[in-house]
Amino acid sequence: MSAPLKVLVVGNFAGDRQESMQRFAALLTSGLSGRGHTVTTLQPVARLARLAGSYRYGGLPKYLGYVDKFVLFPRRLRRTLRAAPVDVVHVADHANAAYAAAAAPVPTLATVHDLLQVRAARGEFPQQRVGRFGRAQQAWILRHIGRLPHAACVSEKTLTDVLGLTRLRPDQVSCVPNALNYPYTPLPVTNARNRVTALLRERGLDPGHVTLQQGGYLLHVGGAQWYKNRPGLLRIYAALRATMALVPALLVVGKPLDPQDAELARALGVAPHLLHLSDVTNSDLQALYSAAEGFLFPSLQEGFGWPVAEAQACCCPVFTSNRAPLTEVGGDAAGYFDPTDPAAAAAAIAAGLADRSTLIRRGLIQAQRWTVPAMLEKYEACYRTLIAATRSTR
Repeated sequence: MSAPLKVLVVGNFAGDRQESMQRFAALLTSGLSGRGHTVTTLQPVARLARLAGSYRYGGLPKYLGYVDKFVLFPRRLRRTLRAAPVDVVHVADHANAAYAAAAAPVPTLATVHDLLQVRAARGEFPQQRVGRFGRAQQAWILRHIGRLPHAACVSEKTLTDVLGLTRLRPDQVSCVPNALNYPYTPLPVTNARNRVTALLRERGLDPGHVTLQQGGYLLHVGGAQWYKNRPGLLRIYAALRATMALVPALLVVGKPLDPQDAELARALGVAPHLLHLSDVTNSDLQALYSAAEGFLFPSLQEGFGWPVAEAQACCCPVFTSNRAPLTEVGGDAAGYFDPTDPAAAAAAIAAGLADRSTLIRRGLIQAQRWTVPAMLEKYEACYRTLIAATRSTR
């Protein structure tokens, strides 16, 4: 059995409220500790930023926060490593790849979740305009990713992006797919439907819209970022209503529709068939997945695609874009479509809903790939390879 390691996990600045990154760092910490490793965590704290009063990611507090994160914190990181040496440093978010320089010569890797912001700053996505400061910031992040001793990418798509945009060698990059950060499993359908009914009533929504007699509901989970493709979602749903005789309602979990999307929903005639929920808990989301007739995810770009894995783990048939990495996550257990072709997407979804049982069965098998032990085993292998490579060059 391999000897336990001393690992320092570097997390994100709490004031930025990057909840997914905070959950990922917490998952690393608890998981590695549970496997017998000694794990400590360190993250930037507000020092200068608190002088501006309440912190926000904007204006003077934002720039003072940058000093806290990228001037003061690297000094603290160096002091911490001198006082308590570790075997390896794991930077949980690639946006903080600059910390690797402060950790040297300790073997260090960072998890690269996606390069969407970097690619947007390079002009690849006209849908997202990036200002001068943002372009400079993303170029700075990319330079530091390119100087990492090792980059662990959450998907093969992200790995391909890293190799294409940096000079890292293939042996310096690994694919370590994400694990589910909540134990999603299918709930008994009756229990799930009862919980969904209670949740809708609690939020002042009419559960009558999502009964089986009305076709049940299709689920979408996602933010309002351009790449989540909410206009495409609405157009696909409108095409689906023109395709099927009995069409489920569409329940959208995430931020409310912006004015442009709300107007589009009205113009398409689907507004009366939409329900919206914000700020749902993981347990509520588990019930929503478990009771849904299907999950729609017409995203244009992703780094991994957690909602696809979550839905499959809850026996919810998945219909998503025919683009990597969604095809990696969904495997042979999802129905795929072109997210820019609503009519063809609706036809594919209608056909898949007619054979839900096959997608459900395959989805449960596919979801077993995203377990915490599987992720941690790959990270441990990265750590040991990186440690051995560092020692061999000394």
